[in-house]
Amino acid sequence: MHKYKVTLTSMRILSLIFFICVSMQLFSQGPIISNLNRNIYLNKSKGQNNSKRSLNDTIQLPFFEDFTTSAVYPNMEYWRDSLVYINNQFSVSPPSYGVATFDNLDKQGKPYQTLNGLTHNHSDSLTSNFINLKNYKNGLNTIAYSIADSIYLSFFYQTQGIGDPLDKTDSLVLKFKDLNGFWKTVWKTTGSSVKPFKQVLVGVLNPMYLNANFQFRFVNYGKSTGNMNQWHIDYIRMKSSRNRYDTMVNDVAINADPIGPLQIYESMPYDHFKANAPFNQSAFHTVKLRNNNNVSVNVQYKCEVRNVYNKIIVSYPLSSSARNINSNSDSSENFNAFGFDTLSGKSPLLKLKYTIAPLANDFTPDNYNSIGNNNEYTKTVKFNNYFAYDDGSAEGGYGLDYGSLPAGPGYAAIKFSSFKPDTLRGISVFFNRSITDVQFKSFNLMVWKTISEPPANNTNSDLILKRINIPSTVYTDSINGFTSFIFDTAVLLPQGPFYIGWQQNTNFILNVGYDNNYKYAKIGGANPNLFYNLNGYWEKVSSNITGAVMMRPLVGREIKIKNPTGVEKIFNTNRINIYPNPSNNSQEVFIKADNSIKSIKVYDCLGKLQLEFQGENIENVNISTLNNGIYFFELLDEQNNTYFQKWIKQSYE
Repeated sequence: MHKYKVTLTSMRILSLIFFICVSMQLFSQGPIISNLNRNIYLNKSKGQNNSKRSLNDTIQLPFFEDFTTSAVYPNMEYWRDSLVYINNQFSVSPPSYGVATFDNLDKQGKPYQTLNGLTHNHSDSLTSNFINLKNYKNGLNTIAYSIADSIYLSFFYQTQGIGDPLDKTDSLVLKFKDLNGFWKTVWKTTGSSVKPFKQVLVGVLNPMYLNANFQFRFVNYGKSTGNMNQWHIDYIRMKSSRNRYDTMVNDVAINADPIGPLQIYESMPYDHFKANAPFNQSAFHTVKLRNNNNVSVNVQYKCEVRNVYNKIIVSYPLSSSARNINSNSDSSENFNAFGFDTLSGKSPLLKLKYTIAPLANDFTPDNYNSIGNNNEYTKTVKFNNYFAYDDGSAEGGYGLDYGSLPAGPGYAAIKFSSFKPDTLRGISVFFNRSITDVQFKSFNLMVWKTISEPPANNTNSDLILKRINIPSTVYTDSINGFTSFIFDTAVLLPQGPFYIGWQQNTNFILNVGYDNNYKYAKIGGANPNLFYNLNGYWEKVSSNITGAVMMRPLVGREIKIKNPTGVEKIFNTNRINIYPNPSNNSQEVFIKADNSIKSIKVYDCLGKLQLEFQGENIENVNISTLNNGIYFFELLDEQNNTYFQKWIKQSYE
């Protein structure tokens, strides 16, 4: 393995650029945490209808939304657009689980404008469906609304969350639509650093809003910085017979993802779990909740655990000794570890359904005819063919930054443990779309049996099991956003630790997904399983880096992974050959492949499409119009396998 000679002038010095959602706290060269340019397919709700509703689907008061009935996209029973991001990860201490996050990314996770950080623009919006403020039913009678009915809209909002502090030039705006179809601003606030969720009440004080097709809309304005500046909205209520002092919330709600029951991993193969169950299972699993009342409330707790066959394997009944939760505060309840029964099948899983039962002061959602239940939350724990520290949600990106140092090999490694002998079949990676597009930036996927963990500095003891050149990152639109690189030959894994990661030879930020919510061993602190090598020796990451890098080793049975569009990502370039390469004076190149090629796209090193060919069995293409340089071929065969290969045109006159 290539090593750097360590000298005073060329030594790569440990440093860190740490910024979650583009929060830049500059130190110098080293590991880097970058902003999330989210992939909406990470937790895409299955079967959700995103079509627009008609005028006949008008909502009647009262209106209530705490975003517990959808994920990623807003519930289209209430909303007419899908631009905000519904999640449980980006805010801090919300009233209930599920918030709407506003940023500078559209519903495809792409910036609305070219990233420059200079211009201010309209970004996300959240627009209600039509709400009938013209009249209401009282028995058999239809009664017209008037200003005297005192209709108020309320909501909670938070700036920043776990993201980046907002500037005063950033703003969040609430608009009402009048009967002439004009949008009028009725409330506005400017950006700041993170603060607790704050409730706002806005009255319907103008008769122009009292029509059958009333709508309200939240809009954020900010710099063209992608996912840098975030606002979070939750717990929206609209009802008559309110007033501007009606801030009382009588509700206790689950308000975050539960913790556990696995100790180190969020997902792992079940046979590895069984090989050392006491180590792999946490001593407890935890539900998190918030009392939104201004008085303490006595709460009971329940949990049911079901297996893949929907059989209850353990049940924790409502506690006979409930306890009080302080007013306007977060709390949690621990459940003891449980014994797993036989979880057979290809993909065994557990479903943990948590229920809280407040004994008083828990009637606000019912008073507003809520269609969700924030007293219940189901967490699914999958035992699949991979190890995962992350929970599948990327709050940032992770990469290596060379700073001003010269080009040379840089390495990132993540430590895993195999609890029995097994085979490593491939690696899944979540590539985070942010800062710059690094498609067509070549890197090597790496597998090590051992590395010289600090304080050892002798890289001669590093044992490389696999090194595979990847000519380009691939941003997928699969259901979970991961790209799977399947090895042509499996790697034998003895019991014990091993490492996966990558090698790069130039300064670019690969931007692998980063799960900022990860807490090592459910406690937290620095992640002890992350290492990097920029100086010719391995170092631990800074104590500021506590999250999980979203790379997953695929182990066990033979793997053939297809994304939902049926395209399998194949990176074994031995199955395809483009020649001559380099091209010398040739006017065309030839393709030799196992299967017939039906589509070819040729990109330059900046990712710009230069040539495109379609056909039934493409065996040669004309490249005479291309200038000298480095190109990347993307080839699709008759079985919808996709191949990438680097190619150089290097003509000599």
